[in-house]
Amino acid sequence: MKAFVTGSTGLLGSNLIRLLLEEGFEVVALTRMLTKARSRLGNHHGLHLVQGDMEDVSGFAQDLQGCDVVFHTASYFRESFDYGDHWNQLKTINVDATIHLLEAAEKAGVSKVIYVSSAAGCVGIIRGGAPSNESTPFQEFNYKNPYFKSKLMAEEAISNFLKSHRLSVVLILPGGMIGPQDAAPTEMGRFILNFLKGNVSLVPSGGFPIVDARDVAQAMISAVYSGQPSERYLVTGGYYSVAEIMRNLAEASGRPVPRQRLPRFAVRLWAAIQNLIGRINGKKPYLPADMVRVMLSRQWFDSTKASQGLKTSYRPLQETIQDTVQWYKHNGYV
Repeated sequence: MKAFVTGSTGLLGSNLIRLLLEEGFEVVALTRMLTKARSRLGNHHGLHLVQGDMEDVSGFAQDLQGCDVVFHTASYFRESFDYGDHWNQLKTINVDATIHLLEAAEKAGVSKVIYVSSAAGCVGIIRGGAPSNESTPFQEFNYKNPYFKSKLMAEEAISNFLKSHRLSVVLILPGGMIGPQDAAPTEMGRFILNFLKGNVSLVPSGGFPIVDARDVAQAMISAVYSGQPSERYLVTGGYYSVAEIMRNLAEASGRPVPRQRLPRFAVRLWAAIQNLIGRINGKKPYLPADMVRVMLSRQWFDSTKASQGLKTSYRPLQETIQDTVQWYKHNGYV
């Protein structure tokens, strides 16, 4: 089977490609920079690199010919946490380009597209502590986060596209991903690196729904065979407090957990001050404001649908963090 992968050098894309090759797929990997892709993905039999940009789908559309499935992992994400207005790029890449890709894939005869959405961005919160599932309506508050807004608009655009097209599209909604191969890094990767470098001075309240990127990649491959058209699947692992994440980071790295704890009522004020300082210094804090909102939302998910339909399973947090820390150390990040 031949697969086309966007976002090939990202955390999810690079882990996905490794799994695809291990399972005997022929892989066409889209990259903006060939040298970076060769460095991160290596030279493997069955791997073909294609230079292109999601802002110009027509420039690589011919490379979709002969592909059976498209895995769309590319997203304007990390950059959206920087200061400034990024909406034009968010909409162009995350919304408009997604539809252009679906159109090109259908024209090329692709049988199935696996699209990566966002659990935190596109699923709401059930008050009272119950876990959210795929049918939980999103909250209007999510539109205040530009990245989440772009993913909500992308899902709506996909839904409208499918009303008049026969292409099979499966939506995967992961939680906060961490894992090895996070070279960029993502915001969660930056958080881990700041801890490893001793730049974290306190333990804020709150937590995140965490999932290993390798487990998401495996779920995406399962979706090729058993994912139902137009269905959404939450692939989210467990919910972990920041304190629990830091304890695991400490065990994996030998660096102590900060002694100072910050209660929930003080976290927003602390985050506002840190972000103000960041704007003045031109340097992002280790927890950007939008990330803090997610951290304090207490959102967790019921991934039963993916467990049953895609046979998903999840690594223990300890294993994921151990592998991530070792990858960063081995590659000279710390």
